[in-house]
Amino acid sequence: MTIHLVFIDELTEVSSGTTATFGRTGDIVVDDANPYMHRTVGTVFDRDGVWWIANNAKHAVLTITGSTGRTSRLPPDAVGSLAEPTGVIGFEFGPGTYELGWVLPGRDPLLPPMAEGVPDAAETTTFGVIPLNEEQHLLVLALAESTLLDPSGAVGELPANASVAHRLGWSTKKLDRKLDYLCARLASEGVRGLRGEKGFEATDRRQRLVEHVVGTGMVNRTELDRLP
Repeated sequence: MTIHLVFIDELTEVSSGTTATFGRTGDIVVDDANPYMHRTVGTVFDRDGVWWIANNAKHAVLTITGSTGRTSRLPPDAVGSLAEPTGVIGFEFGPGTYELGWVLPGRDPLLPPMAEGVPDAAETTTFGVIPLNEEQHLLVLALAESTLLDPSGAVGELPANASVAHRLGWSTKKLDRKLDYLCARLASEGVRGLRGEKGFEATDRRQRLVEHVVGTGMVNRTELDRLP
């Protein structure tokens, strides 16, 4: 069993029973000139027939996007599976943005395997997933509808708040209040991009919210029939 890691045009083959590190130093040198980058950002390893990635960074979050379009965010010290046949691991340090791709040779790209029998010590850490009440669920479903219907899972243009409020039978003030509260709850769980930081537009915050709730599975396509 092997996994291929691709950075720019360089391919690194990792065999079962071995590991590969990446960062400012390591098996895969990403950017040795970036002083903001950790020496070791992450480690890729296998266990019980599944490939995993450990986030070794102290502050950076890794974004894992698989071939089905599903995106998850891996916080520091967490471990996540690379179960889909292909995908990209994204991360940022200082002004630099980087992507490390992976390929599982021989896997059907349309049928990602399920990770089973993984020991507790290697389970993926849930990050930024909170229970939603009925109105919060309807709010995020209405915002994420077009994203959930898009096979690529890409976040496109979102409906205006006034349009969503009208559809749900709410006032715009009620929708804005509930949106603010939901974003604040997720931000308190460590989800970035949901606070009103300087230079961060409201549309960016809504897109980040949709990206998060879809990527973590807090809402899914089968629930769209709950919308009016």
